[in-house]
Amino acid sequence: MNKSSAGFIAVHLGAGQHSTVLKEKYQKLSKEACEKGIESLKQSKNVLDAVVDAVIVLEDSPLTNAGYGSNLTYEGNVECDASIMDGATLHYGGVGAITGVKNPIEVAKRLCQYQTFDIGHGRVPPSFLVGSGALTWAKEMGIKSVPPENLISVKAQKVYKHYKRKVENDTIEIGQQLKRRLDTVGAVCIDQYGNVASACSSGGIILKYPGRVGQAGVWGCGVWASKGSISVGTSTSGCGEHLIKTTLARTIAESIEQTDCPTRSLHDTMHSNFLDSRFLKDLNEKYGGVLAIRYSAEDGCGDFLWSHTTNSMIIGYMNSNDKSAKSRMSILSPPEVGKKAIIEGILFKLQEPNECK
Repeated sequence: MNKSSAGFIAVHLGAGQHSTVLKEKYQKLSKEACEKGIESLKQSKNVLDAVVDAVIVLEDSPLTNAGYGSNLTYEGNVECDASIMDGATLHYGGVGAITGVKNPIEVAKRLCQYQTFDIGHGRVPPSFLVGSGALTWAKEMGIKSVPPENLISVKAQKVYKHYKRKVENDTIEIGQQLKRRLDTVGAVCIDQYGNVASACSSGGIILKYPGRVGQAGVWGCGVWASKGSISVGTSTSGCGEHLIKTTLARTIAESIEQTDCPTRSLHDTMHSNFLDSRFLKDLNEKYGGVLAIRYSAEDGCGDFLWSHTTNSMIIGYMNSNDKSAKSRMSILSPPEVGKKAIIEGILFKLQEPNECK
């Protein structure tokens, strides 16, 4: 293997409540996304391409709440959010409430890359676009559009009709069902030199208001990536409003960047800056999850961590030295959902280290 392509990728299929019946399918999908990302990394040696290609696999699946199969708005339409950040340049691109695009993460990537373009006359390139403006810009960039109805899966239509009927009959509060469909998807990839990129894509919460944008499209809330002596990358999932108010992606990335124990730092941050956040003090339950990678290029050693306050979180990961990806469903017991955070993780190596600390 060409050493220049050595890297590690992690993906999530969201922090929410995943069906145990579909567990094997979820895990298979997460593995496929990881393997696609590593394949892309080896071919392009580019972490940005790797996270986008991994997320596209997830967006194209009806199992997830992103791209095809997204939750529908109260009016019955698909509106997606997505963002990406390049840790080497610190450039970001995001879209919100976009429809008519099969893979919103592609639009976010193009916006991220567009930050260095000179568009003339002193105009500033956009980094975040929403709604019809985002779709128009995507078309101008040559990104193929699709009929909006083609993004609606059978599963999403059934969920929409079920909950809208209950809301209209005043037999349910939609907040009671938040934890059931919070499966935003995302990916983080790092190479042996510390280049890192993070991506996130979501169809939003059940019966959301048209035009609503969640954390997946917002700077510092859905993703964060930063290259340095210690490189970090994060991708979040959960209730967008909770994650936006706590800028969770950036907050966690910065908390684990300079620390001797990233696991402890993640634990402390999830509690002090999320579960006990003064910005969420009026809520009895807070729903959030995160993937985090912390890596030292000098040592060639890294930590892959994940945390969630929801019932479950599906994660997958793969080292470029591995023959296949690994996946698991992380579970938090019902009495603790929304009130405590589970913290888990593994160590990984990308090259022969001087010393792993």
